[in-house]
Amino acid sequence: MLGAHSGPLPGDGRIGFGPFSLHLGERRLSRDGRDIPLTSGEFALLQALARHPRRPLGRDRLIELSRGRDHEASDRSIDVQVMRLRRAIEDDPAQPRYIRTVWGLGYVFMPDGRAEDQP
Repeated sequence: MLGAHSGPLPGDGRIGFGPFSLHLGERRLSRDGRDIPLTSGEFALLQALARHPRRPLGRDRLIELSRGRDHEASDRSIDVQVMRLRRAIEDDPAQPRYIRTVWGLGYVFMPDGRAEDQP
């Protein structure tokens, strides 16, 4: 599965996870062929997480990866965007499969969403 890919992206610029496709060049997310609306910040955060699968990322690192080194953002803004992303992609946002919390650190993206893949 492409979602498990780290490093250079596949030739089609797409990261797949579960029923979703993150189309990097087109800056869009789809599920089973239907687009899911995301803000530019939500897309950038999901892209940052998806490019580093199974690697816990702290909030500061996520801000840097999604918004750039010089961007002034708060840890809380990352938490709010994660909450919005979970509403968009998780069957049960209270029990996330793809974007999980790593207590005391930040978040980790699990492309196959299996419980046994706990970081």
